[in-house]
Amino acid sequence: MEAALLEDDAIVNGSVDYQGCPARRYSFGGWRSASFIIVVEMAERFAYYGISSNLITYLTGAMGQSTATAAENVNAWIGTATLLPLLGAFVADAYLGRYRTIIISTLIYILVSLFFFSPSPIHRYCYSITIFSW
Repeated sequence: MEAALLEDDAIVNGSVDYQGCPARRYSFGGWRSASFIIVVEMAERFAYYGISSNLITYLTGAMGQSTATAAENVNAWIGTATLLPLLGAFVADAYLGRYRTIIISTLIYILVSLFFFSPSPIHRYCYSITIFSW
């Protein structure tokens, strides 16, 4: 009887692992899962503030945009970066789950940052076509 109670306590009600099996307390969650989220969020914050602090200088200097156009583009970038977590929350809850969503959104964030902010001449041509102009 007592062994059955311990077994029942080991399972988190309504929670399943990535394979659809009941989640057991001794093997899921805790600091292992929390450390993954903390490290990803820390890296994302470093990337966000690193880009946002240098974006006006980059757009006015290397890209040759006027200050007003660069400020407009930075505001659009900050607004998009602020509102995209709402889309991410919906996708995570409805389709992918939180861990897959974190991994996929982090990869997209890194790839877009590398593409748009690398010093390749082809990107200068893309910016001269005004990708960010509305």
